[in-house]
Amino acid sequence: MYIFIAVYLLALCCYFKTRTSDNIKHRALNKYFMATMYLVLAIVTFVNKYDFASYQTLLMAALILAWLGDVFLVFDFGRGGDFFLAGNICFVLYEQIILVDKGGYGFRDFAWTFVLAGAMLLAFIIASGRWPEKLRYGKMRWPMMFYLSSIFMHGITGLALMIMMPGTNYAMMGLGSFLFMLSDIILNLYRFIFNNNKWMIRANSLTYFTGLLLIVLSTVYA
Repeated sequence: MYIFIAVYLLALCCYFKTRTSDNIKHRALNKYFMATMYLVLAIVTFVNKYDFASYQTLLMAALILAWLGDVFLVFDFGRGGDFFLAGNICFVLYEQIILVDKGGYGFRDFAWTFVLAGAMLLAFIIASGRWPEKLRYGKMRWPMMFYLSSIFMHGITGLALMIMMPGTNYAMMGLGSFLFMLSDIILNLYRFIFNNNKWMIRANSLTYFTGLLLIVLSTVYA
């Protein structure tokens, strides 16, 4: 496992370079290598530790959808976003099931996640309407708002896991989800406001791939 993590992090360091280069082939191969690493580890862990009829299958579906998002996003931003949207919904449902089944909580106990995610979405909607020259969404405004609603719920539900569930594996899952959300916020700022800022897109890569690694490792050490 230490070797796996070392290789993954080395590939991530290489991606800081390829992501900001003009060679899309190197960038795609580097990204696909990391995405396949986290997916293969998730599949091996699932086969060895979990039943197909368990709600762990929902997490596997989320990770497969994230992998498909990684594959398509390099060449097709819209199609990649569709896969990530579906993946976020699976992540949220999985984490809510953990809160209910493993934590014994009711909906009222984590209703604040909907309120906080809704407040964040409302802030983006107001900002995009008030400063359209800065948040240059154009025709992508409402599709992006719809997507952001899913990623905000994913990240905030991850925050709920960190706060409400004891155990290192739940903390890893929650932190990974929160980093996933942070990576998409950074990507939005990069794509629609601070285009061509290499440090911002590297921060997006760091938070995203670290988040996915933590989510998968949370199942390994559960």
